[in-house]
Amino acid sequence: MLVCGLNWLGDACMSMPALQYFCSRHPGTRITMLTRPSLTPLWDMHPNVHATIPLRPQLGSMLSAARCAKDCGIETAYVFPNSWRSALVPFFARIPTRIGTRGHHRGILLTKTTRESARAKAGHQQWEYVDILGLGDLQELPPPTLVVPDAAAQAVEALMPSPEMTDWIALIPGAARGPSKQWPQEHFVSAAQQIAENHPCRFVVLGTAGEAPLCDAVAAAIGDRALSLAGKTSLEALIAALDRCATVICNDSGGMHLAASVGTPVAAIYGITDPIKTGPLGPNHQLIRADGVTASRDVPRDSIEAREALQSISPDRVSQAALEILKTRNPERSQ
Repeated sequence: MLVCGLNWLGDACMSMPALQYFCSRHPGTRITMLTRPSLTPLWDMHPNVHATIPLRPQLGSMLSAARCAKDCGIETAYVFPNSWRSALVPFFARIPTRIGTRGHHRGILLTKTTRESARAKAGHQQWEYVDILGLGDLQELPPPTLVVPDAAAQAVEALMPSPEMTDWIALIPGAARGPSKQWPQEHFVSAAQQIAENHPCRFVVLGTAGEAPLCDAVAAAIGDRALSLAGKTSLEALIAALDRCATVICNDSGGMHLAASVGTPVAAIYGITDPIKTGPLGPNHQLIRADGVTASRDVPRDSIEAREALQSISPDRVSQAALEILKTRNPERSQ
């Protein structure tokens, strides 16, 4: 089958549990993922995805992807995004069964449309993909899963050697969504300093090339205990670095979902975004939320309300949440 994947890193991770459950119900299914080129390495690391087809926004790329899907003999396509454009490739490929949500007047492109269930409307985003895949009234889903390639793990081990009895802690101060999801830079520094006073550790600051100035500044303010790898890693190496850490302190971001996908517990910071909809999946995470705010899924890239909510979350709250994770994971190392 073909899955038309989602464009944002966090959304892609949140779609993994439904795919994994689908494969447990339908063993032997071969999944081809249609995805933007930057996310191809992500799906190459997923155990249930057998092949990827990169998709760029140009019409020529869409037609090429459609020919590739047609040549693969795909029988069913599931369209995860809600846009008109996302349904075009399976339509051009004349895949016999094409399933996705109704809306955007795209019913002509699909052979079957689905409605969003009450559970998906009120609960976590992961349930939206359960509805599209027709999995029924499930009670729970497996956590998302990524398998780190050996080469990436070895490369990161060289960058992040672990002295005995010392944990690596990742800091992800950026967020692709912008300032409305970014805890203040100085708060990351203060929280790291408080953690270092109570637990033997080093810090790796992670982010994209565009976030390198922010990440470098955070690492410099922390001092010799911190290393910035922002913009210096491939996606595979970034995921391997998160896998190597004992915990991750992060905003509501794609990096948060990547960490959860390799089983690393996160201390996730939420201002006015809604963890009920986009919280990290899997066990042992700590959510730190601003007090007295109304959570929303639709938050502008920059919002005074969001900035004030994030500013109100003290470094003490975040450092205590991270220390609780470290105590649970490594009780013999806690102080």
